[in-house]
Amino acid sequence: MSYSTSGTISEVLIGTGVLYIKDASTSNLAFPGNTSNNFDNPTGMTVAWDQVGYSEDGWTLEVDKTFEDVMVAEELDPIKTLKSAQEVRLTGELAQASLDNFTIAMGGGNRQADEIGAGVNGGAGTAQSGYHTFKPPTSDSFTEFALILHADGQGGSDRQFWMPRTVNTGSFSMAHQKAPAKVTLATEFKLLVPESGGLNVGSDSAGNYYLFVVVENRNDSDELDIN
Repeated sequence: MSYSTSGTISEVLIGTGVLYIKDASTSNLAFPGNTSNNFDNPTGMTVAWDQVGYSEDGWTLEVDKTFEDVMVAEELDPIKTLKSAQEVRLTGELAQASLDNFTIAMGGGNRQADEIGAGVNGGAGTAQSGYHTFKPPTSDSFTEFALILHADGQGGSDRQFWMPRTVNTGSFSMAHQKAPAKVTLATEFKLLVPESGGLNVGSDSAGNYYLFVVVENRNDSDELDIN
């Protein structure tokens, strides 16, 4: 494998990206395969992805790796180092504090239209047109999400990060403050190993599923638009 050794302006990337989301268990959910499968607009696919809207400061993909050294009595320096753990996360804050985005920030729950409150034992609240009620997840339940982060790539191309299985493990925090401060919803998606037979992005030669892949469509140099 070769690595870039020259200064290439088109490889200096700027921009926040757009995040698309869907329950990972959604039937027939798929990642965009090519332009005819709405690579530019996952919301237009047969099983449409949902866009989360504006963010506070974009999205950050983090990979934390833990290495442990192998030592022997005859050497002061390690003779080998082994990777013992890894955690991959996508973090960011939702700038649109909609009830739909509550389900993302809370890691589950649901929004019910035309209803006030919630009934007991899973029952419905009081029917009332124009009212919406958000019901948080119970203490031991959570939703697994599939994600697409769509951003500008090399040479003005479109780049997507496909993440088939994540859980929002971040704490829920929502502050109503004096203007001009706005309400934001923090998220911290932890990437998990895809399940056999479920939505995935492929595997290596040993059969280990990838947590995510990065795909660039270099046939398209359109400017990314959040709308």
